[in-house]
Amino acid sequence: MKGCFSVVWLHLLQQTDFMSVSCAFRVRGGVRQQEPEDWEYRISGDNFPRYWPAVIGMGMAKEIELKLALSQHHVEVLKQQPLFLSDKVSVLGNRPLKNIYFDTPDQLLSRHKVALRIRSKEGVFIQTLKTQGVSEGGLHQRNEWEWEVKAPELDFELLKQVEWPLGLDLTALEDAVEPIFATDFMRQLWLLEDLDADGNPLQVEMALDIGEVWYDDEASGGRRADPLCELELELRQGEPAALFEVALQLANQVPLQICDISKAERGYRLRNDEAALRPIAALELNPDETLEVAFARLVQHELMQWPRYLEAWQFSGDWQYIPRALESLRNMGAVYESFSDIIPYESSVQLDEQLTKVIRKMRDIDAWRRAGALMGDAGQAWCQSAQARAEPRMEVLLQTREPGVIALTVASQLVNAGWRKHWKEQHEARAQQPLGIA
Repeated sequence: MKGCFSVVWLHLLQQTDFMSVSCAFRVRGGVRQQEPEDWEYRISGDNFPRYWPAVIGMGMAKEIELKLALSQHHVEVLKQQPLFLSDKVSVLGNRPLKNIYFDTPDQLLSRHKVALRIRSKEGVFIQTLKTQGVSEGGLHQRNEWEWEVKAPELDFELLKQVEWPLGLDLTALEDAVEPIFATDFMRQLWLLEDLDADGNPLQVEMALDIGEVWYDDEASGGRRADPLCELELELRQGEPAALFEVALQLANQVPLQICDISKAERGYRLRNDEAALRPIAALELNPDETLEVAFARLVQHELMQWPRYLEAWQFSGDWQYIPRALESLRNMGAVYESFSDIIPYESSVQLDEQLTKVIRKMRDIDAWRRAGALMGDAGQAWCQSAQARAEPRMEVLLQTREPGVIALTVASQLVNAGWRKHWKEQHEARAQQPLGIA
């Protein structure tokens, strides 16, 4: 049995009084005392500054990760980057990892927010059960239990030792639960030991996972799989800002995309074609928030959207996600422009150029859809042909560096409040004005 703390869509409070965020940026940490719960922090506009001190006081060792996706075609180029070849980087070796996820055919466990899996790691099998708990004041309490088992098979006697959510009958589940999908991948590990820009010690573990999420499709008699190729940067020592500096150093040379999709989420969407993209909660601003907080949350909201839309298109091939991503990118550009009285242009010159470039390219690639809408039903055949020509152009764009650099640059700004370096007195005064009376 163990406890851990995780923050998905991390909000960092770093010399600011507002939340900053980056997609797929997580904080996890083991509770020093043995407790059967997880604490999970979810986005909320006004509760972060109030509850973060309480979380820090829970005696947890923080673990900060940034997950990036890349094409397998770029793996060898990544490994040849000066950072990986530096004498400041140690090779920690490779190891195969496998997870088998269990559920009922109608995914009853998933619908009750229950995760059940067995992990195989170096000949050891770990059975894990996670259940949803209660929520109070922005902190979400979950239960998690782990047991070592002798084989990659569920031990229901162990599962009977814990409390299951209401509505789930463990006796009935024992006959219905089955393997629903699996993850198989090879993990390659490196450790970067360096000094950050301020001369402070920096340690970053770099993990490259290559493999797939898969399941046997009985209906077709074949195997369905979603390829995995992810680079995880875990901050072992140092400041989160330095983690983004490492990521940007790589992203400026190799196309890397911010990715917050878990391996389990990949498995469930593989089973449910209609669930290529999980719903993204609407943003609600508070009129008492300062203009700076409002800006950060607006940008954060778009950063949660367009990378996911692009990834959803790559997974599903559904073109509807391309105009959604384009609209989100335009929204982000509009926020930067509209808040220029608190975000000096000098702080985002290069970002503005890259954003304009990507928006223009995506607009041109998506132009066929707008033209086709003018044709009505008579243009259906033309639209199909035009979309077929547009798809490889979109793939080429996503294999360029700009989208990933934009996302990482914005995320880095949010974490560091980078615009403050360029503030003048009028910017700071304006930034602290409440949204409701500005």
